[in-house]
Amino acid sequence: MQSTIKRGLAIAAGLTLAVGLTACAADSADSSTDGSAEDGNAEGTFASGDSDTLVFAVLPDHEGADQDAQPIADWIAEITGKNVEFFQATDYTAVVQGLAADQIDIAQISAFTYFQSQNAGADIVPIGAQITEEGAEPGYYSVAVKNPDATDVSSLEDFADRPVCFVNPTSTSGFAVPMGGLLEAGVTVSEDNRFFGEEHDLNAKKVAEGTDCEVGFAQDIDADPLIEAGELEEVQRVLVPAAPIVMQGALPQDVQDQLTEALADSTQSDLTDAGVELNEFLTDGWFGFGAVDDEYYDLIRTLCSEIADEVEACQA
Repeated sequence: MQSTIKRGLAIAAGLTLAVGLTACAADSADSSTDGSAEDGNAEGTFASGDSDTLVFAVLPDHEGADQDAQPIADWIAEITGKNVEFFQATDYTAVVQGLAADQIDIAQISAFTYFQSQNAGADIVPIGAQITEEGAEPGYYSVAVKNPDATDVSSLEDFADRPVCFVNPTSTSGFAVPMGGLLEAGVTVSEDNRFFGEEHDLNAKKVAEGTDCEVGFAQDIDADPLIEAGELEEVQRVLVPAAPIVMQGALPQDVQDQLTEALADSTQSDLTDAGVELNEFLTDGWFGFGAVDDEYYDLIRTLCSEIADEVEACQA
């Protein structure tokens, strides 16, 4: 069953979500500016202070996220001719704060963390958004799932008064979009009934095992294998604005141009043509990036304004 959340929250390539947060480290930003000046680059700055190095971040939304994104990092190195170093993040908030403090040059984040980072003061520019299969528009699904033993659950309305497994308080498809759907269905989940698995794959397994809760949410790439195996049953799925790859607006213009030209409207073949070997994670769930702009995420802002009473991060 496919659904939309409230007044026009379904669009050609996505639904919504979002947040706010605060954090900006002026000292870090100043130090990166000073470092770039020492490298003789007066037209832009680099997070590390080294004009030969780009700092790349991905969300730690599943185990081995950095390793899975390694081909993208290798591709960025090929595009720019620079070294690419991973930003070490233990949670979503670290990435938001890193972007706001100019400690990250490029990042693959969620729609939620994109808006979150902007609210925290980050000057970031979306280059493209993830496409999951050939011929598709940017976007992916937030899937409401249940344990097969929960025979009395057939819709979101039946999530009422139950423990619910969400992914992370700052997850797009694992919290914000689900909360919007639940509120639309007239369901309010009390604080005591909110459980967080932190990663999509772990959250899906928690529901399949009946650990903490028999209903919950996960992104399609993690929910679908368990649904196909009969370990989970689908209740509903909602199309979500695709996860963007973004860059700092402070990067030198020539670097921004290189990244935009190569990454926007790209496909798997662009990586292989550059001599980058794809891994199983990319071949299974990433076909390329479709060009998007900031307006693509306006519906996230709309949803966040509607769920602010239930999602604390939307209040900042």
